[in-house]
Amino acid sequence: MAKLNPNQQLAVQTTEGRVLILAGAGSGKTRVLVHRIAHLIGNCRVSPSSILGLTFTNKAAKEMQERIGTLVSDAAAKEVTLSTFHSFCMKILRKEIHRLGFTPRFTLYDERDMRRLIMQVAEELFDGENLSLEPIIAAISIIKSKGLKEEAFPKSGDKKQDQFIKEVYEKLRIAMRAHNALDFDSLLTLTVELFETFPDVLDHYQERFRYIMIDEYQDTNPIQYQL
Repeated sequence: MAKLNPNQQLAVQTTEGRVLILAGAGSGKTRVLVHRIAHLIGNCRVSPSSILGLTFTNKAAKEMQERIGTLVSDAAAKEVTLSTFHSFCMKILRKEIHRLGFTPRFTLYDERDMRRLIMQVAEELFDGENLSLEPIIAAISIIKSKGLKEEAFPKSGDKKQDQFIKEVYEKLRIAMRAHNALDFDSLLTLTVELFETFPDVLDHYQERFRYIMIDEYQDTNPIQYQL
């Protein structure tokens, strides 16, 4: 703690309520998060298992865990949940996704798998139509990243294409469930859907994770913000 400046120490020691840390690149924001977690464990007697740290890369999560281990015991550091948004959602869905009509042994589709499935769904819906696939893929990506409901889907000005995108999106959801498959965007959207649909599940995770810290918070997209 002595190596931190007064503002950093204040951020570490302010443990209740919402705290937003604003600072330039390389100024020690991650160091503050590491010390804050260690402070919660060592000085506030907070259970490590009730702390959640979300990052944008697996490398960042691993480095944070290693740095925490130098300030508290390795055993305590390993009890802290440190992961990317997607890895965190994956763990939740492996336990809870049966509530949404999938099985826990779902398959994770990559970009190539998704393009192939979207193409298949689009061709089944509008056999022979000369419609470009790229705007559909782009629109679906936007819908998922922003966590949009049907009434808020983006409008292109082309009513025919907008209706086509809507129908493809709905059929795609059905096809993914039939294949028991998710893509990376679905890890987030389905976790939010799970929490919205089953308040008891949300309560469980809210009770478990009492302290949540997010590295590079400014990079969160709308669906990550909802989560």
